[in-house]
Amino acid sequence: MRIALYTVVAAALLASPTAGPVGERTARAQGREAGKSAQREVAAKTIEAMQSFDLLEFEAARRQLGEAVALARKNKLDREPILARVYLNLGIVEFAGMKNRDGARRAFAAAVAIDPAIEIGVAYRTDAMAELLAAVKKEIGATEARPRPAEAGAAAGDDCAQIEGVEHTLVEQGRRGRSQPIRARVGEAVGAEGMSLFYRPPGVERYVEVPMRRTGGCEYEAEIPASAMEGEALHYYVAALRKGRMVSGSGSRGSPNILELSAGGGDGENPLGAGQGGQVSASAAPVGGKKTVFLSLAVGTGGGYVTGATEVVGTEVNCCFAPALLHLLPEVGYYFTRRLSLSAAFRMGFALGANVPGHATAAPAGLLRLRYALSQTGDGFQLSASAGGGIIRHTVKVEEQASGADTDTTASGPFVVGAGLGYLLALGGPTHLVAELNGLAAFPAGIKEVGPCPGSGCVRPHFGVQVDINLGVLFAF
Repeated sequence: MRIALYTVVAAALLASPTAGPVGERTARAQGREAGKSAQREVAAKTIEAMQSFDLLEFEAARRQLGEAVALARKNKLDREPILARVYLNLGIVEFAGMKNRDGARRAFAAAVAIDPAIEIGVAYRTDAMAELLAAVKKEIGATEARPRPAEAGAAAGDDCAQIEGVEHTLVEQGRRGRSQPIRARVGEAVGAEGMSLFYRPPGVERYVEVPMRRTGGCEYEAEIPASAMEGEALHYYVAALRKGRMVSGSGSRGSPNILELSAGGGDGENPLGAGQGGQVSASAAPVGGKKTVFLSLAVGTGGGYVTGATEVVGTEVNCCFAPALLHLLPEVGYYFTRRLSLSAAFRMGFALGANVPGHATAAPAGLLRLRYALSQTGDGFQLSASAGGGIIRHTVKVEEQASGADTDTTASGPFVVGAGLGYLLALGGPTHLVAELNGLAAFPAGIKEVGPCPGSGCVRPHFGVQVDINLGVLFAF
């Protein structure tokens, strides 16, 4: 009986976390796992809070960060870098959201007490906020900052357990036309299933996602392709993902990191040209860079409202719509920026369908056109305005004329103004597809005759309105 009781007691002691080397290792493992779980919870609450801050829900952000502080203290994370980051974010909310400078100072002081090297990320940093943090560091005497967790982890052999959230050195400068590597390290406590890089040009809603590849330990790498490294700047952020959702990162969709671009080779100075691989860039336009010209050729059709009399028969136009079935529109232009261009266009109309003997066959007009793209990529929808001079001709049925000679022409002009809506679609390399809907108003403005009058070349223009539908190709150089 005694032997059996001793056996039971011995087994219980061996199973106890406090008994012997095996129990001690079990207790340490359980403690580490509990610490990691707590850090993941704190990180999730911090992300949720800063998302509220991005949505201008400042009270909610402060409350959520307070909950993160309480959770960290409850789990004895008082000296952990993750709590320093919570305090720093609380200072950002107090300073920028609640306009509470004293509250921000207290939060910054708590953060610096844990991590003297802590800094405000570029997504939230302002000069005034950075000055306050620097003043707090000076007051506390943190002039010699200890190594950041990422640096300490690297020196100790890439101890990923020591990394707080996602560690990423911001890339603030890049070169046009050259790919840009982006690297990051993710802490074990985040519990990430993968990492992704997201980038977009400013003003463009949709981000491009690039899965990051693991290069060793907890380090990941991806690159922004050269074809996207054009214009003045890019937005990007790095995200640790779990079940397809961002659980930690550097930057965010609403508050991305900003990568400024400078001249550096490739085709980066061409607002509509290609980068490496023939892919069309999606970025903002360079200002003051290499001069960029484009050529385009479109063919169009349309019709409009005409007034006055026909040119040969002299019959008064009674009503409304008249066709102008064919015109060509060659154009040469210059891009001031990716979004803004000025061009010279030559509109040559042809009087298809006219059969009255001696009718005019062509309708030349020259236009200066100013275009503005709604997207910073330069592609997509564009608004245009135009002004110039020339003749626009329509064909009109003439009553009481013999069959086969019953269609005359009308002339509108010689002053022409217009506006339009177009769409530019990249086809690859410098080639783009152009589709446009243009409205043109042509009026005489007191001019009764144009050309040698009287004579076969005499034109007596009237007021008219033309709507053109154009389709063509554009080449940028």
